Parts: sequence; C-alpha cells; structure tokens
Amino acid sequence: MTTAAASLGAHDWGWTPAGRSTPVLDGVDLSIAPGERVLLLGASGSGKSTLLQAWAGVLGGSDEGDQRGNLTVDDRPVAESRGRVGLLLQDPDAQLVLARARDDVAFGPENLGVPAAQIAERVDSAPQAVGLDLPADAEGARLSGGQRQRLALAGVLALEPAALLLDEPTAQLDPAGVVDVARAVDGLVRERALTLVVVEHRVEVWAALVDRVVVLDDGRVVADGPVEEVLAEQGAELSARGVWVPGREPEHPAAASALRGDVLVEAARLDVQPAGGEPIPLGLDLEVRAGEIVALTGPNGSGKSTLLLTLAGLLPPAAGSIEALAAGAPERWSSADLAARFGVVFQNPEHQFVAGTVRDELAVGQRAYAGARGDRAHGLVASRAGSLDGSPAPADALIARLGLRRLGGVSPFSLSGGEQRRLSVGTALAAAPPVLLLDEPTFGQDSRTWAELAALLAEHRDAGGAVVMATHDRALVEALGAREVALPAPGAPELVSARPTQLANTPQPNPDTPSHASTASVSQTPSRSATLGDRLNPVASIAASLVPALLLVTTIDVVSAAVALVLQLLLIPLLGIPARLLLHRIAPILIAAPFAALTIVFYGQPSGTVYAEFWLVSISDGSLELALATLLRILAIAVPAIALFSRPDATRLGDALGQNLRLPSRFVLGGVAALRLLTVLRDDARLLERARRARGLGDHGRVRRAASLVFALLVLSIRRGSALAIGMEARGFGAPGPRTWIRPSPWRASDTAVVATAVLVSAAAVTTAVLVGTFNPVIGVVGG
Repeated sequence: MTTAAASLGAHDWGWTPAGRSTPVLDGVDLSIAPGERVLLLGASGSGKSTLLQAWAGVLGGSDEGDQRGNLTVDDRPVAESRGRVGLLLQDPDAQLVLARARDDVAFGPENLGVPAAQIAERVDSAPQAVGLDLPADAEGARLSGGQRQRLALAGVLALEPAALLLDEPTAQLDPAGVVDVARAVDGLVRERALTLVVVEHRVEVWAALVDRVVVLDDGRVVADGPVEEVLAEQGAELSARGVWVPGREPEHPAAASALRGDVLVEAARLDVQPAGGEPIPLGLDLEVRAGEIVALTGPNGSGKSTLLLTLAGLLPPAAGSIEALAAGAPERWSSADLAARFGVVFQNPEHQFVAGTVRDELAVGQRAYAGARGDRAHGLVASRAGSLDGSPAPADALIARLGLRRLGGVSPFSLSGGEQRRLSVGTALAAAPPVLLLDEPTFGQDSRTWAELAALLAEHRDAGGAVVMATHDRALVEALGAREVALPAPGAPELVSARPTQLANTPQPNPDTPSHASTASVSQTPSRSATLGDRLNPVASIAASLVPALLLVTTIDVVSAAVALVLQLLLIPLLGIPARLLLHRIAPILIAAPFAALTIVFYGQPSGTVYAEFWLVSISDGSLELALATLLRILAIAVPAIALFSRPDATRLGDALGQNLRLPSRFVLGGVAALRLLTVLRDDARLLERARRARGLGDHGRVRRAASLVFALLVLSIRRGSALAIGMEARGFGAPGPRTWIRPSPWRASDTAVVATAVLVSAAAVTTAVLVGTFNPVIGVVGG
C-alpha cells in the first residue's frame, strides 16, 4: 500500500539542550514539500541531528531542553504524526530493541498494528534492500558496527514511513556498502514517493540522489536550493564553513618527511577473537614502524576493531604473538605503561570518557604524558614535548585545534557525535605516545575538522610516532599515504594482505551493479532439534516454576522436600536439557544452598539432643533437621525453575506475556528492551574496563577500580536507557491502537501437561509428608 508523502516544517524554531547556555538551533525557518529529497549539510555540531529528532517527535520534553517556535509534520504538531516519520539515529545501538535481527526489524510495524502477513513481507525485503543477509536467529549484539547500522536502517524501512529521516546512514559502512545503501534508499524513496531528509558530511554520496540541499550554521539556515546551484554559487563559502563540497577537497598534509624507522609493533601469525565471539583466523604478519601510518581496511564484520584492540593489548590473541616497543606483549603491561606507550581510540567514544569536562578529559592524557617523561623507552614523549608544553597550556592548545574551544567546560557526553570523536582522538594524542591505535578516527567530521585531524595524525607520524587506524575513509588513507592492510570478508579463505595505497588504480563500486562483496553475512550455527524445553510456552514455564514454590513453602519438613526433589530430577531429563548446561546453570545454587543450611545448623533454634553449644552457636537434632529440610527445599524450588528457564529468551517471554496473559504491551516490551539493555551493558562493562586500562586508570586497587567502573556504567546505562527510549519511540512504541504480534505464542497440550505435572509432583510431596506424619507447617514454626 502506497502512503502519501509527508510535508515537514519549521517556523522560527529553536532548541537549547538542558545544561547548555546557548541554543543549538535558533530561528530555523524551513519547509519541505511532500516527496522532496533533501540533503542536510553543516559543520560538526551545527544541529543537524537535533532537527531530525525534533521532526520525528523524539527530542524530549521540557526537562530535556527549551524549545521555541513551531515544528510540524503535514501542518500538524509532530506529536500528532506518530508513524508518519521514520528516523535513523546516528548511533545504531540506540535503535536495536530486540535480541534477534529479524525480530528487531518487525518491531516497528508491530507497534503500528500492521497486519502480520505484511510484516512478514517487510521483514524479508527490508534487510535485503540494505544488503544485509542474516539467518533468522542472528543476534544483533554479535554484529559489527556497520552491520548494526544496516540492521537499524532495515528497521526504519520496514515502517514504510511517509517521510524518511536518515542521520549519517553510511558513516560506518565500507565503500561498497555505501553504494548499496544509497542505491537502496534512492529506490525505495522513488518507488514509494517518500519525503527524504538525509544528513551526511560527504556530498558526493547523495548529491545525484537529492533535488535540494539545505545548510545549517550558527543555528540557522545559511543556504537552501537545488544542489548544483547552491554548490556553484556558494561552494567556496560552504567549503570554508566545513561542508564537503565536491571539487573543493580539504588540504592534505604533506607527505612523510623521513624514512620509516625502527619496528615499534610486530605481530606474528596473529588470529584474533572478540569477547564472547568466535576466533577470526587472520594469520596476520605485521610490522609497524616509526614514522608510518597503517590503515586496517575491509568490509564490515571482517574484524578490524577486534584486531585493533588486540594490538593494543586489550584483548588476548586467539593465536600468534605481539611484541611492542622492546617491552614484550602489550597485554602484560601495566595500565600506566599502556597509556604512555599506546594511545587508543575506541569505536564508541563514550566508552573512554572518564572525566566531567572536555578539558579534564585531555588532562588525563597529560598526566599519563607527565608520568612517562624521562622514560627513554618512550622516545616520542621527549621529541614531542616542545609541541605540547609552553603557552598556551597543552590542553587548551589541543582543544583549540580540535575545534572544541567553546566546549572546554561542558560534559563530554553532551557533545555531538562528531565532537565526541574529535575529543576521543584528542585524549589519545594528549599523552604523546609512540603508537596511536585508532578506530574510525574521522567518523562524523566536516571538512575542516577532518583536515585538522589528518594534520594532527601526520604530525604524530613526522615526530617519529606510528599510527594504526581501522577506517573506511578512503580519503584519509590517501591523504596520509597510509600503508593498507586489507582484511578479508567474513568467511573468506584468503589471509590479509598489506599493500601501499594506490587509489588511482583501485576499482570503485559501480552504482549500477549490485555489490555482493558488501553483503554483511553472519554464519549460521548448525541447527538442532527443538526439545520440549525449547517448545514450552514461557507462561507455562513460569507457572510450573511457581507451583513448587507455593506448595513447598507450606511445610518445612525433610520428607516433602526430598520427595519433590527426587521426582523432579527424574522428570527434568524429559525437557531435553543437556546435563552439562543444567549443571552450569544450577552451580551457584549448589554452592549457596549448603552455606544457607550450615548457618541454620549453627544458629537454628535448639531442640532434642544438643551436640555442641558455644557462644551463640548451638548444634542440635532440631537445627540439623531444619538445615537438611531447608537445603532440600531450596533445591526443590530452584532446580526446576532453572531447568525450565535454562535457555532464557526475553523476546519469547514478552510475546507470551502480551498474548497469553494479555499484559499491556508497553509494560511487556519495556521489560524486554530492559533485558536486552542488560546484555548490552554487560558488554559495555567489559569495554569500559578495557578503556580505563588504556587511559592509565587500571592499576588502582580493586575497590577503587570497581567503584569507578560502577559509576561509569551507571552514567552509561542512563544514557543508553535514554537513547533506547528515543529509538523505541521513533519506531512507533506506544502508538495508539492495537499492536500486532507477528510471532504467535500458542498454548499447547504439552504446556498444560507440564503445569499439571508440576502441581501433581508438589501435591504428592506434601501429601506424603502428611501421611508419614512429618508435615511441619511453616506457620506453626514461625508462630512458635
């Protein structure tokens, strides 16, 4: 079904975020007609993302900032246009709600009540449209950054909105992926006559696909008109403002001024492995020398970020070895040595921020620099001292070059994505380390800030340092004369190769030819036959888990608990749960339950024969019997519950609660999203710990280190939760009307049988206790 395109309007509109004294946007007047295709340009931090979020109705209320003027969709307030606008956020993680990729694509249409048959078609077509080939059970958390960006875009396309707002949709994609996604968006917009507003720094990617360009600067619209006309008449001025104008490329740094020096980092037959993932067999032999820049390139999912963290000593090699700076393997270095020798930039800059202001972030690096002075193993520290010491203060000088002078006193978390990236590079440069290891160092940059970052990296190279960077930025590779190390696509048999940059002879993707090389694929694990435990309805699992708890707590005798536990152990194998998995899941209970029983042995109320008594300890017949009854009862309640939820699936649980128990979808889906967020935060905790080690903060005592990590995780969790709420709302969460559940949650005869069995087992246990005369009601024990 074709949906009429939406119109967008801004009338003297402005926005000042909470905590900022100056508005990001002020007095914006802009009208976009239905079906127009607009490229929104502007310098980093000019408010482009803010305007898109505002039109999507997810910018926030009065507690998030102050708004003035009017913003409309189809001449109505944006709050009344739910489902008309589809928004792709800059951070793909903020838009992935459900654990499995296909479920996540379906999330938006389900919220809008789209019929299940149509949702199924969209779930198949949307990933294909962006070149994402995934098995049905692929987990979003295991995808690379570029793959997650494709998945997030597929989720937006599945909404089939009337207006499509894309915030840097190709920023994390490989070159072939950029062509695929741009072509897919162009085809969908033309086929469905959608309104399109796309934010990108690189004009050449979208110039031929749009019919209008709008430029923001100083909070206002400074240029507006047909692409060719605006670029021809105002190209010089726009280039000076930081806009990437074709034919007006920013100045490149001079070529390396000296020959390459000594080997600073050496890897031999190196294989890598992401945390919680499978090994990536690279077989890499690599030498990184002083005075050179190495670019790690390759398609999304090829392992560039994992390789970078492994070289930095933040992940152990899966195979092979790494030696650096004549100081052995980096993974064995102290945190202080690591921060002084390596400057690391993570894929997500927020993982590495440890201070309250921009200026303080750079000061952390300066302290690492100061601690390394005089260490002759770090020759670059001494050689660069003159460029960082003196007047103005080092932090202020670096802040100015990074274009963050006005933001020195603000929180790093309040910066735009491009500003955060520059700050993260600055934190690595501030310590003047011999080696920089950078993940996408120019992500989200305008032409001015890009040129400054390129110049800073070239200066580091010319001072005798080395740079290893994972990047899709071909212009950066060329500008720095980087030696390219190309990683193969996932599953490709060939090993990586290292070659000098030869962009003039590099075949570029043909826009008219589908690029199969860019297809992001994930290997599918061998399927296994579904067991009774796999097929069980989650509501049945809940009921079967609660029944033993409700019945067995009525008595505190040994017989009832023993009978229940024996019967349960006989029946659990019918669920088809591997014994090894079950033992792994119940191991904490097997450890905790005996300790609980031991406490009762020592401190339970004495009765019968007293075997030992000293201070507050009294061991008697009564305490021993009560301890055994408690031990068996804990096991009889916990073991079946763990067995029934041995393979937890938050999405299936949400489907069952919404369909079988008719719980409100907002409550159910909010809980499901929160459970997925816990998984994301678990990965965040690992990255935060690595980032603190890279920043020189990993040598503190365990208590201090843990406290710092907990606080950082709390801050990040709040931001994650806020971003996820925005992402969910942008995909129709909470829309009025009934919600569609594309995954049925049937109640089968086997579900009834399992619940009935749980009732019978628990009733038999209590009945046996009554018949043999050991029934000991808890009320009587408590009352006595």
